[in-house]
Amino acid sequence: MEFNLSTFVWSFINFFVLLAILNKLLYKPMLQMLEERKKTISESMQQAEQARAEAERIKQEYAEQLAQAKKESQEIIARAERMGEEMREELVRNARAEADKALKVAQEEIAREKAKAVAQLRAEVANLAVLAAGKVVGKSITVEDHEKMVKEFIDEVGDLPC
Repeated sequence: MEFNLSTFVWSFINFFVLLAILNKLLYKPMLQMLEERKKTISESMQQAEQARAEAERIKQEYAEQLAQAKKESQEIIARAERMGEEMREELVRNARAEADKALKVAQEEIAREKAKAVAQLRAEVANLAVLAAGKVVGKSITVEDHEKMVKEFIDEVGDLPC
């Protein structure tokens, strides 16, 4: 093996030309492709993180809306229960008022009937007393005497408690 300078120089030039060509055609495009791939992966990661953050935000909003809906439904139920209780109390009050009114009317009717019966009884007793007195005295009593005696008797009996 001999050392040939011209072959060495041409080999050296060929090596650098090949290196320049490979650099131009292979290495730079490959680096560019790898850089683009890195950028694409980075963007995808950012988009995935943004999507995850958005999903978390939406999940939180839905949780808040669900909590609000539960609170509103509980308020509606409580309001309905209060209204039902108020309606029940109103019905009870109305029923009691009607019962009190009916009782009062019945008591008034009883009082009127009692007064009527007492008046009839007094009149009957007065008539009987006048007739008995007329028989005892043995004379007939005129209508005026009869009315006078009845009035006196009613006045006397009217003061007595029944």
